[in-house]
Order: sequence, then structure tokens, then C-alpha cells
Amino acid sequence: MAEALKFVALMKNNRAGLWTTLGGGFLIFVVWQLSIMWVSLHAPALVRLLNPSAATSGAAVEGVAIFISLVGGYGPALLVLFAWRRLMEQRGVVSLISATRTIRWGMMVASFWVIAVWGLVLTALFTPDDLDVILVRLTQFSPVEWAMLALFYGLGIAIQAGFEEVFVRGWLLQHVYRFVPNAIGAIVVTALIFTTLHIGHPGWATYVAAIAFGLAFGWSVIRLNGLEAALGAHIANNLVGGLLAGQMLTGNAATMDGSDFALYSAYVLGFLAFVEVWVRFFPNPSRA
Repeated sequence: MAEALKFVALMKNNRAGLWTTLGGGFLIFVVWQLSIMWVSLHAPALVRLLNPSAATSGAAVEGVAIFISLVGGYGPALLVLFAWRRLMEQRGVVSLISATRTIRWGMMVASFWVIAVWGLVLTALFTPDDLDVILVRLTQFSPVEWAMLALFYGLGIAIQAGFEEVFVRGWLLQHVYRFVPNAIGAIVVTALIFTTLHIGHPGWATYVAAIAFGLAFGWSVIRLNGLEAALGAHIANNLVGGLLAGQMLTGNAATMDGSDFALYSAYVLGFLAFVEVWVRFFPNPSRA
């Protein structure tokens, strides 16, 4: 069991004490919120500055706006998080992502593609109207414009999802486990915190999804001794919803019906199945 909790228990005997946890969490959160505020105030002007043809170039405007919003809103906090781990906690940045010496990129990429495809399959089965939205959106831009959008969305979402996972399921889970001796309890606490970070979305559907993903991603951290699978799945979820469905422009649905609930349930179960398959067939990190 100790080996299975190697990643989560990394900060269990942290010598820096309580102040490091509270100070780090406060600093990272404040930098994040200030970055979000700055972006909300300046992003429109930056988009116009970087895109002189903004009035006629919809794909360029959308791509640059998303890139600035996500990188500007989450990038500074991610850098502060990395610096805090390295300078104040005197541990390598990789320790925020994996219990192994190097990041298991194979696991992350596999999780990304499995969850991306699984999400599209479930959308076709349970909510075909949402699939129609994706198909209509695919016709709005040329192949070159789609390549540009994929680049901007991909980089931006990698920063956004990367920060959320590394902060919540990495740094925060490791520190919460210092004070909550039960790993499942620590996962529940961080899942609740992850859900509160989504305050501001209309309705209740986003919070249901956030708590479900928070618990599933947290469980994967214990089973796989790292964030790689959660990172891949989180990026895939946001990229499919944002790039293909345009949810970052329209916002998430405020409520969900029976079909939506069935889709989310199957989605989470599919991710957990991926985790268990990886545990059984790829036990050696060198094979990841």
C-alpha cells in the first residue's frame, strides 16, 4: 500500500511545516485569480492588437482570444507553482506530476486519445443533438483555419488543464494527505475543492461533472502513482468540448437530463476502465 501511495504521500514528512502549505496555496491562488482578472480586462484589446483584421477573420480572433485567455489566465500561476515546489519545497517539478523519475508521456497520450474518442462515441449514442453541433461547427472553417485553431486551443488547454491537475491532484492532494491520513478522504477533499473552483458557472450541471471527474481523477492518481492519465483525460475533455463543440464560447449547459447523466456516467466509467487496464497491463513505468 505504501508503494501505491508513493506519489500522494510525497509531502507527508515535509519539514517546512504548515506555513509552507498555507503560504504556497495562498500565493498560487492569488496569482491565478489576479491573472484571470487581468485577462478579463485586457484580452479584447490584445486580440485586436494581434489581429488587425479582426473584423473579417473569425478563426484568427477566436484562436488568439482563447490562447491569450487560457495561457494568460493560468500560465503565471503554473509557473509560480513550479517555482514553489523547486525553491521552497526543494523537490523536482516532476514530483508534482509523477512518482517516477520522468513523466510517463505514453500514458498521458494514450489517456488523451482513449477519452477523446470515447467522449465522441458517447455523444453520438446519448446526445446526438450535441454531435450535430460539432458537425455544423466543422463546416465553419477551412482546413488551414482548423489547423490554426487546433494549435491555439491545444496549447491553451494544455496550460489550463495542466494547472488545474498539477495544482489540485498534484500539489494540493499531496499536502491535504499530510493532514487527512486516509487517501480516500484526501481525494474527496480535493474533489470538493476542485468543484468550488468552478463557482461562477450557471446552473448545477458543471458542479456535478466537476465532482465526478474530481473523484475519478483523484482515484487514478492513487492507482497509477501520478497525474499522467488524469492530465491526458482532462486535456481531451476540454479540447473536444472547447475546440469541436465551441463550449468555451457558449459556456457549459446549466442543467443535465437523463441522457446527459448517462453520458457522464459512462464517460467516467470509461476513464476508470482505462486506468484499471493500464494498471494490469503496464505495471512497469519503463513501459509507459
